[in-house]
Amino acid sequence: MPGVHTFESGSLALQGLGDLVGVTVDRINFVTCMFLSIPFAVIYNRYLCESSIQTRKMYPLVIGLSYCWFCFGEATKHLLANTLTCYVLMHISPAQYIHKIVFIFSMSYLTWVHFYRWIYVDFFSIDLTGPFMISVQRMTTLAFSLHDGRVKKEEELSPLQKREAIREVPDILSYLSYLFHFQAVLTGPLSYYSDYMNLVNKTHVAIDSKGNKPDPTSCAWPKIYMSIVFLAITALIEPKFPIADLERTDLPVWQWVVLFHFTIALQRPQYYFAWYLADGIYNLSGFGFNGFDDKGEAKWDLATNVYAYKFEMAQSFKESLDAWNVGTMGWLRRVAFDRAPKKYRTVCTYLLSAWWHGIFMGYYLTFLTGAMLTLGGKGLRRCLRWRFLSSPSLKGFYDVVTFIGTKFCFCYMTYPFARMHWGPGIAFYKRMYFSGHILAIFCAALLPLVLPPPKQEKNDEKSTSDEKIE
Repeated sequence: MPGVHTFESGSLALQGLGDLVGVTVDRINFVTCMFLSIPFAVIYNRYLCESSIQTRKMYPLVIGLSYCWFCFGEATKHLLANTLTCYVLMHISPAQYIHKIVFIFSMSYLTWVHFYRWIYVDFFSIDLTGPFMISVQRMTTLAFSLHDGRVKKEEELSPLQKREAIREVPDILSYLSYLFHFQAVLTGPLSYYSDYMNLVNKTHVAIDSKGNKPDPTSCAWPKIYMSIVFLAITALIEPKFPIADLERTDLPVWQWVVLFHFTIALQRPQYYFAWYLADGIYNLSGFGFNGFDDKGEAKWDLATNVYAYKFEMAQSFKESLDAWNVGTMGWLRRVAFDRAPKKYRTVCTYLLSAWWHGIFMGYYLTFLTGAMLTLGGKGLRRCLRWRFLSSPSLKGFYDVVTFIGTKFCFCYMTYPFARMHWGPGIAFYKRMYFSGHILAIFCAALLPLVLPPPKQEKNDEKSTSDEKIE
């Protein structure tokens, strides 16, 4: 049974180093494994490129499982229990229900682990739940790909579903290698089985117009350098601005607003660090090739999980979501948004996101707020943007206002997520007079009546939808 040991059973070999630098051992273990992945990735790409397929499957699997044992100890048994049970379910489940059965079981097991984390852990920590969440993404997308390949006709599939559809359950070594490969076992991002097997089978890179095989090195190292910068920010600056300070009531309004935005912004570099480093490690191992751009240059963004500059400079909620946690957004789209009834897509997707993240009520506050802000942002853009395109000055004014508004909305939405619990989250919204919620409802429901969108856009909206979710 899960217990406090489930979340504190990692190796203590580096406890002394953690005490020396003032960092908990779970974080020391995590960062150590991430940086060890750099030479392992280079070896995989350069020295195992001509090895057998079995070796290319086994090498990342052994290292990935070693990471799990080092960081999470005996709790790794829950990862194995979930993945092996789902493997059996993929073999015995009827094809028409395989995606639902695997989804329900894996999410239920994840919820069980989340429940015990809710009982025993009341602060942010790096524990089993992170890799568990990532493995659930991989198993469910694999099950959906099996369902698409076995049940649906080719003309019923979208281009993306056609590319990822498979007809047979993978052999056990391929399956475990896909779920536990060291490049992304700790942090993600989500990769798809067909893409991973292209890497293993050495069919993942196309030859360019000059007959050369693209080299990922020049793209990978800048990502790794950026991750080091974000790690420094996380270690040296973020601790000086604890999020609990936002409960202060002794500051003038303008000072509190500045502190609020700055403190919430400092919550993001820890994610930038992990995602950029994982992206760079993927690239160093040869994974991530995504075709060529218009100039014939190779693109290595297949495993990119965040675009920090695009996110920070986004002028709409949609642009922000497009640039943040890209892998998870792709998973949510594949298993929820594209499958749910059109009327309920956004709400269902945000609820799944909250469920997947855990059972802390702060998460549900964040994602239900996000659903409202998504609908409100869509209404605002449809009704107002076209009215500001007649001159550069009006367009510039609109861009500035929406940039500031987008920053406010994301900070407003994510505060309960950072605090995790219902009490601090709802207290914050009360302090803000639920202004973001009220504005979102107005933009979604009333603004189209006051300032209607252009008629052509109304017609387009009936036949298409370009919503993005997280």
